[in-house]
Amino acid sequence: RRNQQGREDGRPIVIIMVDSGSHVDPLPEPGTEYDVVVSGAGPVGLMIGCYMQSQGVRCVLIDPHLKNGDGSKAAVTMPRSFEMLERVGVGTAIADVGRPAGLARLGSNGGWLGKITGFTSARLSQYVPTAVGQNIVEAHLCARYLELGGKILRAARVTGVSEDDTAADEGGRCTVAVERYVYVRPPAQAPPLPPALAALTSTSLSARFAVGADGKQSMVRESLGLGYEGHEYAQSFFLADVELEEGVAEATGWERGLHAVIEADGAFLLFIRLQGNVFRTYYCAAGMEPEQCTQEFLKERWAAKVPGGFPLKITRFEAPSTFSVSCRLVTHYASPHGKVFLAGDAAHCHSPAGGQGMNTGLQDAANLGWKLAAVVKGEASAAKLLPTYEAERRPVAQWVLSTTDKTFAGITTASSPALAVARNWLIKTVLWLPPPGGRPPALFPD
Repeated sequence: RRNQQGREDGRPIVIIMVDSGSHVDPLPEPGTEYDVVVSGAGPVGLMIGCYMQSQGVRCVLIDPHLKNGDGSKAAVTMPRSFEMLERVGVGTAIADVGRPAGLARLGSNGGWLGKITGFTSARLSQYVPTAVGQNIVEAHLCARYLELGGKILRAARVTGVSEDDTAADEGGRCTVAVERYVYVRPPAQAPPLPPALAALTSTSLSARFAVGADGKQSMVRESLGLGYEGHEYAQSFFLADVELEEGVAEATGWERGLHAVIEADGAFLLFIRLQGNVFRTYYCAAGMEPEQCTQEFLKERWAAKVPGGFPLKITRFEAPSTFSVSCRLVTHYASPHGKVFLAGDAAHCHSPAGGQGMNTGLQDAANLGWKLAAVVKGEASAAKLLPTYEAERRPVAQWVLSTTDKTFAGITTASSPALAVARNWLIKTVLWLPPPGGRPPALFPD
């Protein structure tokens, strides 16, 4: 629960208090053994956990948050991700909650340039690109993981991982250091924990394998001493979820799909309709300071840049948040002795262009999950099977980073008015040529 108290400067202090909605267990005794220990209980960590539990592999997830995330950056789930999610029993349920992203509308310089359609033609999969928040994906995966008997150690974080010199096939193990730690997003303050939870403040777990699914600031990656090569972007993102009055979206042409506005100064806006009348809104620009990012500032951007403006009959405006983006790839996906692995943002991160972040991570988890389960159950050799994880997933990450980096640079690089006019004319021509419903084209037969 959130309790706001006044501060001398007039800004609120948000205090997060533990209640019945947050379940936190005492830390296990040192030396407690598991088959697999996963750092991180976001979508990637939960996906791996579901694979483990569904195959009877003893697994534990460690996460510093008190509960599942309420907000999210990702907003679109791709068909291949749904197929992987369905393997653990949640793909169809998540797709049913979401909204098919059947249309993308592109605008610039005060007008709409055209639409891209055809995304919901299910030619290669029973699923289609679907607008559904990362928080929804996470909630379904968490419920499934717990249903399968999985355990999450919340209000705790991994501080280090080491492995012995013995090969995994010969009984080698990892040691995972864990400490009691509660993370809440600033300016919120972490709550004091009950004495029973604070009695043991650190411990170490023994596991056959460990996985770092703990994001860009991965402690697992850091403890392995692996490089995270790439660069930061000068731009930052301002994100907020808004809910419109019933019927407003349909009446104003915002009924479905994705709506993007690009400008000559390198700024862009993106609107994605999620569940019901909720839109996830993004504003990206260079030089933004966090204190600028208020509801009023965002509404000003909408009025100034969105053709015809974005509907302002809003019934709910979630607290805005800001985040920066990078383009980075880890030097290796696994530890030297092959018992510790990285997945998701711990292994790679990139701009949101193309909506591939969570999707790439989920597919990392699906690839690694079944392989770890097969090795733990004695159905495959670790030395032969597990190296294929990096061999198969690293090229995918390299391709995603390359394409998103070029796309993001093309969108956010400021151009002269003349070049912007030429670009918009070219986009409008390209979007006008194919027949409606024919974009993207039907390259393959059913």
